[in-house]
Amino acid sequence: MRKVTRYPGSIPHPYTGIRIPEILLTGILKSYKKHGVAGGFGLSFGRETAPEKVIKAPRGEYEITQGHTGTSIKKYLTMGSEAASEANASAEMEADHLIIVASSATAVKRIAGVYEESKISPEQLKKSIEYNKAEVDEAISTGVINAYTIDASDLFDLSVEKLTDKEIEDKFKKAFSENERKEMLSRCLDRKFSFYGTHNQHYEYSLDKSQIMRFSLKYIDSIRVTKQIYDYIKSKMKRPFGFEISLDETFEKTGEEELLFYLTEWKSIGGTLDFIAPNVGFKKRKDFRGNLDELEERVAKLAVIARSYGVLLSIHSGSGSSPYGGKGRGIYKALLKATEGKIKYKISGVYIELIFEILASYPAGSAERSLYEQIFDETYAYLLEQMEKGGKLASKLLREQLSRYKRAVEKNTRKPYDPRASFFRFNSYLALNFRDSKGRRYLRDKIVEFYQTNERFHEKVDREVEKLTSRLIGGLNFANNERFIKNSQVI
Repeated sequence: MRKVTRYPGSIPHPYTGIRIPEILLTGILKSYKKHGVAGGFGLSFGRETAPEKVIKAPRGEYEITQGHTGTSIKKYLTMGSEAASEANASAEMEADHLIIVASSATAVKRIAGVYEESKISPEQLKKSIEYNKAEVDEAISTGVINAYTIDASDLFDLSVEKLTDKEIEDKFKKAFSENERKEMLSRCLDRKFSFYGTHNQHYEYSLDKSQIMRFSLKYIDSIRVTKQIYDYIKSKMKRPFGFEISLDETFEKTGEEELLFYLTEWKSIGGTLDFIAPNVGFKKRKDFRGNLDELEERVAKLAVIARSYGVLLSIHSGSGSSPYGGKGRGIYKALLKATEGKIKYKISGVYIELIFEILASYPAGSAERSLYEQIFDETYAYLLEQMEKGGKLASKLLREQLSRYKRAVEKNTRKPYDPRASFFRFNSYLALNFRDSKGRRYLRDKIVEFYQTNERFHEKVDREVEKLTSRLIGGLNFANNERFIKNSQVI
């Protein structure tokens, strides 16, 4: 019988992606309980999970990237909530990254840094909205969902960045009615926005007419569709829920003026918001290599703007170059200083990278190592086929990664089956969705079977998953965040 799961609310906390809940929940919850943490569980609705009808559909009916973990929305929410309840832990059960996108393949290619500038058609937009609504319906049907993140960054009109001020003005007049133009300009024009930072720094911003028009054209479709999904969720939920907007999945960093404009517009149309995720300069599955002082200053400015609207920053693309080094040396410290610890931080794919590294660590010829090599070989073969046939995952970057691996092995500068080969790190998620003639996800099933029947493997996975989670908690001072919970939502 399901017990109590409490929504922690808008507090600093970690979010963890439970791609294979059967093997990840125990270690993550051990860490949460050990450190007194109210944390998040979730999966990306635009990539990692999908409704049960998609997961159970015959092989080939949907893109391999759609629900690529083989874990349905109903399954991860139910298992996550039940495990948290058994542990008497507060849990944010999140529908992460409800993505408005033409294709899930487009969404997953962003992970490797491939951004395709193609405008979504009206038909594709309608289909995507309806699919997201179906995902919301399944999530709500579980009775445990309590938070959502929307990603409508595919609707950003990046073409406006190349237009002159005169072209922007002409396009602005055509895109909006006279009344809409007046309202948009009145909210920001001739105003000075003053903010005081974490160490009493003073930041002041003003938006000129050209900036307001440019930002309006760039973001209005994203804002409107996000509000449409938000209103749908609100109409279906029977209790309060957490809400987050992602601006992260773009090639460029989010400017302070842009965040200020976006939050002002969101507030003007009556949307509530707990967290917002700007692009702070992080790349997915890569350590941050930039200047730490510049990162700290940039995040501090974004954080103080967000907090002025009652919103906390959420940091996406939180995984680094390996399961053992966070986002790189000094990153957590810089983020803590910039935000005074008022931050949400998301990791997901790094847990699967960890599982594959554990399997790879076993001796040659062992069952664990043999499974890993099968995963590696089949991923490699699938990607080569994608390149040869010009499949949806084909890209110039993928070709370079495959060629780089092949050359390195031939020159003996990289060992065969290296789990940190770029092509594998960015695409190994596919292995969980490889299916046999009977539709079984045979590699995913083998991993779960090993965990359930091999005591030593089971213990090692739990131990390493707990350590990884604890490194994140310790690095960002999330320990004992349960003390911030007020009026927790009981579901």
